[in-house]
Amino acid sequence: MTPPIPAALLCVLLGAATTAQASSCWVYFGTSSTNIRKGIYRAELNQETGALTHLDRVAQKSNSVFLALAPDHRHLYALAEVRPAGAPHPVEAVETYAVDAKTGKLEAVGEQVTDGSEACHLSIDPSGRCLLAANYDGACVEVFPILPDATVGPRTAQVHFKGSGPNPSRQRSAHPHSINVDPSGRFAVVADLGQDRVFVYKFDAAKGTLEPNDPAFATVPPGSGPRHFAFHPDGVHAFVINELTGTITAFTWDASKGVLTPYDTTSILPKDFVGTNTSAEVVVSASGKFVYGSNRGDDSLVVSAFDSATGKLTQVQRITDGVKVPRNYAIDPSGRWLVCGNLTANNATVYRIDPDAGTLSLVGRVAVPEPLCVRFLQR
Repeated sequence: MTPPIPAALLCVLLGAATTAQASSCWVYFGTSSTNIRKGIYRAELNQETGALTHLDRVAQKSNSVFLALAPDHRHLYALAEVRPAGAPHPVEAVETYAVDAKTGKLEAVGEQVTDGSEACHLSIDPSGRCLLAANYDGACVEVFPILPDATVGPRTAQVHFKGSGPNPSRQRSAHPHSINVDPSGRFAVVADLGQDRVFVYKFDAAKGTLEPNDPAFATVPPGSGPRHFAFHPDGVHAFVINELTGTITAFTWDASKGVLTPYDTTSILPKDFVGTNTSAEVVVSASGKFVYGSNRGDDSLVVSAFDSATGKLTQVQRITDGVKVPRNYAIDPSGRWLVCGNLTANNATVYRIDPDAGTLSLVGRVAVPEPLCVRFLQR
């Protein structure tokens, strides 16, 4: 007969098991692949070492370009290209997947076709009741209800954008590139690359509606091309990365009125940079001390320190090690690792984050075909 494990030792063993389980998370990669490599890929991130392992394809839809997890982390939503029966050409759709947190596997459970020809960004409101999508070429944003079974229902709101900017090759028309709901769930923010404007809408999650705020938008310097947007955890600052000029514009945010006020724009490009560059993603650390931006062309990740007293950004690092067309990246739930999808290198790189300086150091990489989006699910 096996002797019983002493209670104290049992507690230690259970605690060790819990710690081991909590030290890894799933990483999902949306991709632009349309060939045999198409779909969503999943890997496991060891949050002690930064190693990415167990890479596997978990969904097989073409152009699974952007991902968002539901607040309850039980479902994942993805933009994808589909061809309905009898349709003459592919259309954009939102795919709903049930997530198995134990294995990281995805099960397709729903599909909702969107409007426009190039859906590029989606987000879920904090309550988990609505999915919001931006369409770059279709020049519109849409709201869809998330039904009780977690699938996406028919559209409840749509806003079309009209306008242009001074860059003749990129700003001949409006191009909404992202839509994000503020932490309160009362406002939706749309970065329009084509108009050099960041719009604010009153958002009603219960009704799934958007109404123009007053003022309706904030502006960035002409020709900037605002792309992606991030709120600062202090609740009073926000940032947009400008694709066309390689800059980040900082705003104050009045959360009670939904008002963005720009106060500073800083470059994330080297002063001597020559050539074509398009900036892509902006991410704020959970501590609020650091803001990360990416460049495609310069092929770099740029770390800036945020001064809470002045709101200013000061660049502390520009890293090119392992970076190749970094369209999207994210910081893992532990705050210790940044995972970057490198589009043309067909891989993802992992960087250790220095908790005091915010700086990055490359620790590894894994092959991923045409990665466009990175999202985490804590195990």
